[in-house]
Amino acid sequence: MQGSSLSTAYPLGLRRTVVVFSGLMLGMLLAAVSQTIVATALPKIVADLGGLDHYSWVVSAYLLASTVTVPLYGKLSDIYGRRELFALAICLFMIGSTVCGLATGMGMLIAGRAVQGLGAGGLIPLAIAAIGDIIAPRERGRWQAVTGAVFGVASVVGPTLGGWIADTASWRWAFFVGMPFGLMALAVVAVGFRGAFERRPHEIDYVGAALLVTGVTAGLLACVWGGSKLAWTSPVELGLFALSLVTLVAFVAWERQRAEPIIPVGLFRERTFAASQAALFTVGAAMFGAIVYVPLFVQSALGRSATSSGAVLTPLMLGLVAASAGAGQIVSRTGRYRALLAAGPLVMAAGFGLLAGLGARSTPGQVTLALTVTGIGLGLCMQTYVVVVQNAVPRRLMGAATAATQFFRQIGATIGVTIGGAVVSSRLADELAARLGPKAAGASSTLAAPRTGGHAEQALASALPAREALASALHPVFVAGVPLLLVAFVCALFVEHIELRRTVGESAAEASVG
Repeated sequence: MQGSSLSTAYPLGLRRTVVVFSGLMLGMLLAAVSQTIVATALPKIVADLGGLDHYSWVVSAYLLASTVTVPLYGKLSDIYGRRELFALAICLFMIGSTVCGLATGMGMLIAGRAVQGLGAGGLIPLAIAAIGDIIAPRERGRWQAVTGAVFGVASVVGPTLGGWIADTASWRWAFFVGMPFGLMALAVVAVGFRGAFERRPHEIDYVGAALLVTGVTAGLLACVWGGSKLAWTSPVELGLFALSLVTLVAFVAWERQRAEPIIPVGLFRERTFAASQAALFTVGAAMFGAIVYVPLFVQSALGRSATSSGAVLTPLMLGLVAASAGAGQIVSRTGRYRALLAAGPLVMAAGFGLLAGLGARSTPGQVTLALTVTGIGLGLCMQTYVVVVQNAVPRRLMGAATAATQFFRQIGATIGVTIGGAVVSSRLADELAARLGPKAAGASSTLAAPRTGGHAEQALASALPAREALASALHPVFVAGVPLLLVAFVCALFVEHIELRRTVGESAAEASVG
């Protein structure tokens, strides 16, 4: 690459870009690992602190806080700059981690997880948006293997490390272990990142923010509590869904009238942006079916240990990284991406078909093949969509658009995991009753929860009929991923080809989106 084109593609210079990129990746890794590391340590935490009735809130508090703040971070970073908001997100995350690590009761732990989630909601979308500020879209494909690897490593390292910490050390290290990486990311980004950013007169949409937070929180609570704490048809559950629907409709109506909306509604008039968000929603819903339920299948249906069950996702990570690297090279060399977006869901669907064929007598090789195929499909499209969306929107809306990709993927994942859990719970009781008698059905609540790893699971899983019951109960989760991914394939067909920019400053859509 010649000097002039190098300076336009990398306005910070290549060496400085590498340094800042490394800091951004550390921040992303911090948030991604935090989503999974607590899962396998949580039974030990509850045993130490008590408060089993508040068990789900340790996960829900983090989930709610991290999800509802994603679009807010995106919009605020378009106003105040990526560096300041990213630093704030890291500080909030580390404060929350400290509170969790020092917790003396479940209330303190839940509060810490909420603060942790407030920070985590900004780490991933702001990092990806900042990459858009310092690397031109045509060159960004060369870097996407690293961003894909962050999520792949987190999906493997998080559960494995959490299980190892729970087995060999104090559970408090599950919260402290990431602190050095947070400090390193804070130092690198604070010192090295000086993106070209112009402050402009702005208006913060407080009403829109309140409507969005209320609507998303009510909807997520309904999903998290539905089928577990509350019956799906209970008055409270129906009320939460109604509140979510009303406030989100009001949010859309309000945003259409704002000069500076939290989520620019005009972006959804752009076919590429709208189709990308729909695809990411469905891919997110399917993807977490593999990440959450495959370790449960391996631990309970195949009878593996809790510590090693997290490592089963390694083939998925390797397939994801390899495919993401290949896709990035194709995008950077040719500027073409639509074929990758269409191929990704189809390959993932093939992987889910293989997962759906697994049973209690399946071999590790069969699991490895299914996860490798799934990972390849995911690697072809996931990070490619981010490049496509960032290239299709004006630079002034980069933060909001990038946050939207994370927001819709996370909402899809939440709904997918919640519905999957409800399906597994209901089917497992019937499968156990059919194979072991009615008394065995009472164990289904323990086995069906993907966050648990206690002795009841291992004891029940030791009997082949019980393992076969769990395999059969998990079967619909993997089967359901296939039509979801076919929907993602159809969405990919609606993505238009927009020439990838070779500079950071230009925008293919600057004049067309208000």
